[in-house]
Amino acid sequence: MFIERVGIVGAGTMGADIAAVLVLRGIPVRLHDVEAPQLERAGDRIRGVLAQRVQRGRLPAAAVADRMALLQPTTDLGRLRDVDLAIEVVPERLALKRAVLSQLDHVAPPLAILATNTSALPVRELADATGRADRVIGCHFFFPAHTMPLVEVVRTEATRPDVVAAAVGLWQECRKVALVVPDRPGFVVNRVLMRALAEVFRFEEETGSDPSAIDAALAASGLVPMGPFRLCDALGLDVALDVARTLTRELGPRFAPSAELASLVAQGRLGSKVAAGGFYAPGAPASAPDLEGTDRDRLVRRFQLAAVNEAARLVDERVAPAADIDLAMRAGAGLKQGPLAWADREGLAEVARSMEEMTALGLRGFRVPESLDRLVQQGWTGASVGRGFMVVAR
Repeated sequence: MFIERVGIVGAGTMGADIAAVLVLRGIPVRLHDVEAPQLERAGDRIRGVLAQRVQRGRLPAAAVADRMALLQPTTDLGRLRDVDLAIEVVPERLALKRAVLSQLDHVAPPLAILATNTSALPVRELADATGRADRVIGCHFFFPAHTMPLVEVVRTEATRPDVVAAAVGLWQECRKVALVVPDRPGFVVNRVLMRALAEVFRFEEETGSDPSAIDAALAASGLVPMGPFRLCDALGLDVALDVARTLTRELGPRFAPSAELASLVAQGRLGSKVAAGGFYAPGAPASAPDLEGTDRDRLVRRFQLAAVNEAARLVDERVAPAADIDLAMRAGAGLKQGPLAWADREGLAEVARSMEEMTALGLRGFRVPESLDRLVQQGWTGASVGRGFMVVAR
C-alpha cells in the first residue's frame, strides 16, 4: 500500500518535528491537537525547521510556502477520516495512548495504518485498544526528529508484513534509516541508552559528583554528543522517568531511575520545556568543574560497559543482530561508535573481565551476557583477531 496522506495527533515538539519531516518530502499532513495555541506553536516550529533548510541550501526559499500549504492544523479529530497513516504522539502514558488509538480506530479509514511513537510501552498492548491490531505499528522517532536519522519501526506478532513494508517505505522516502525491530521493552536504542544513563545516575549518587561535571566528562570522552543530564533536560525529565519506570517494571532493577530524577519530576522541574528547568537551572553557566582523573575514567568505563552489556543482551534475546544494534545506537543516540564495535576494538576478553570486576564490586546489571561469554570461550575476542560481535554475533 502507498501512504499519501498522514495524520498526526499531538502537536508538541515531537509531533511538530515529525510533521516537518513529512512536509519536507511533499507529503500532506493533518496535524491535530486539542489546543489551538499548541497548533500555532507547532506551525512556528515547522517554519523554523524549513528556514534552517533554506539557510543550509537544502531547500529553495520559494518552496517554503508550498511546503507549509501541505500542513493542515486542526482541533477536529474527524479531519483525519481520510488519512492513510495516523500517528499518535501524545505523552508517554499507557491509558492516554490507548484512548487516542481507540479514537483513531473509529475515525480513520478501515485500511489505514495506526502508529504509536511510544518510547518504551508495549505496542501490542496499545494495539489491543483498537479493532485492527494487525494494522498497528510503532514508529519511534528520536529527538530532535527532524535531524536524527533513525526511526525504529516496531512490529508486533500481529502486525501484517505489508504494513511494516509500507511504514519502512514511507520513512525511507523521508530519508530516514528505518530499522525494523520486534516489540520488546525499550526496543533497541532506549533500552541500551537508558541502561547506560541509569549507571551514570548511580555514579552521581555514589560519588556526589556535580551533574555538569559528569556531562562535561562524558562529552569530552567522545562517546556521546551530549551529556546525559542535559539530554534528559532536553527530552523532558517526565519522559525519562516514565521510560525508566517502564523498563524497570519489564526488565528489572538495573534500569531503576534515580531518586533525584523522581524528586525533580515531583517538583515540576521537567527540563528545558518549563521555566523551572530540570537538572540545570535556566541560564546556568556552561562551564563545569572537572572530575578527578580516576573518577572520570571510572565514569566513562561504567557508561560504556553498561551500554555493551545491554546491547549484548539484545543479541542474546535475538532482538536484533549486532550490526543493526550498533547502527541504531549511532543513528538514534548519536554515538560515534556502536557499543559492540567498541567492545570488539577493546578486546572481548578484557570487556568480560571488566564486567566480572563490576559484579564483584556489588554493581548490579553487569552479569556477562551469554553472547559475550560464548565469543570469549571460542577465542573470537574482537578486532585483534578479526572475529567478534561484528562478525559472528547474530
